[in-house]
Amino acid sequence: MNIKKLIASLPARSEAERSDMRLKAEAWLASGDVEKAAQAAELLSALNDIEAAAIEVFERTPLSKRVYEAFRRRPWSDNERKLIQSLLDHPGSTTTELNRLSGLGDNMVWQMHFGNMCKARTDLLGPPPLAEKRGAPFWSGLLADAEMPSNRFTMKPEATEAFARLGLKATK
Repeated sequence: MNIKKLIASLPARSEAERSDMRLKAEAWLASGDVEKAAQAAELLSALNDIEAAAIEVFERTPLSKRVYEAFRRRPWSDNERKLIQSLLDHPGSTTTELNRLSGLGDNMVWQMHFGNMCKARTDLLGPPPLAEKRGAPFWSGLLADAEMPSNRFTMKPEATEAFARLGLKATK
């Protein structure tokens, strides 16, 4: 195998293809074959460099641009539009109020649906902040700020800007 050619092709490969290559390279390292292990080390180093560069670019990309791209590439569903619109129209609302405003009734699921919408786009939005009390991912926190302990939500200004560019603005 021509490892130089393979490494040169990495930027054009998908994330899934690079992940498969990483798994194969790790198997080569464990194989005990000196030549394969040397090629594997070279490939793993190149994969690490590409991932580090991608992370650096991602971290420099403003949230408004990430939100815009996330919803341009994966447009919101009708239900997701209602979740977003309810928060845009009623900043500072509680989840109880947002449930009612987005047509979810009294089910207390607005935050779960909003969080799942964010989670489904995490590859473009980025990693979620941690919830203060639970120490677990706070998916809604990718697009909204939560005021505790009152549990009131407001769309992040950068997300509001991106949604406006996509044609979704507060109606009030």
